[in-house]
Amino acid sequence: MENARDGAELLADEIAQKIRRKIQNQQYKAGERLTVRRLCEEYGTSETPVKQALNQLVTTGLVVSVPKCGMRVRTFDFQDMKDVWEARIMIEQFCAGPAVEMARRDEAFVKRIQEILRISNEEYEHCSRNYTQENFAPLHYHDNQLHSEIVKCCQNSQIMSMYNGLNAHAGMFVGFRCHTPETLRGVQRQHTEIVEKLILCDVEGLKKALEQHIYTTIQIYRQALEK
Repeated sequence: MENARDGAELLADEIAQKIRRKIQNQQYKAGERLTVRRLCEEYGTSETPVKQALNQLVTTGLVVSVPKCGMRVRTFDFQDMKDVWEARIMIEQFCAGPAVEMARRDEAFVKRIQEILRISNEEYEHCSRNYTQENFAPLHYHDNQLHSEIVKCCQNSQIMSMYNGLNAHAGMFVGFRCHTPETLRGVQRQHTEIVEKLILCDVEGLKKALEQHIYTTIQIYRQALEK
């Protein structure tokens, strides 16, 4: 029974990943209805793993449950994204102090942050050289990983729950039509500055770098989405 349950969970994860990829590649359009019957036929499976997969995607903010209408692909409009990013600034700046304290006393944390930055910069550079939707899609993971490491330093479960509940990176795939290779290189530079300020134990510098990074992102999306 344990193996069967694990298998069902793995199947739900696999379906969720396929749906996520199609949303990010915009094969499923914003606002499009995702019926269980249609997805069962498309992926050749029963209702249970499809429903579990959709519930996963609701939790991560890619799908919304609309009363009497079922599941739909979330529509990411600029104002909603801006509101989320501004909430991010408040939380991340609050966590700057604890992150610096962690950097002072924990060498393993510093090495982990440096490794996250190294991999992130490689992925951003790869996408900058070959700017495609496929190469852009994974960037949300690397961006989220770096910022989440800073927030985790607060060691406050309520703050972490608030931060995760924002699903701030869920709509990052929209940025493919907002960014350019040059703006992605700008993100690399900002990420590098954030890590430098953290390692230098410069709390105020880290707060400023985080704020500048997020407000620059807001401006990039504003110029593209409000045309």
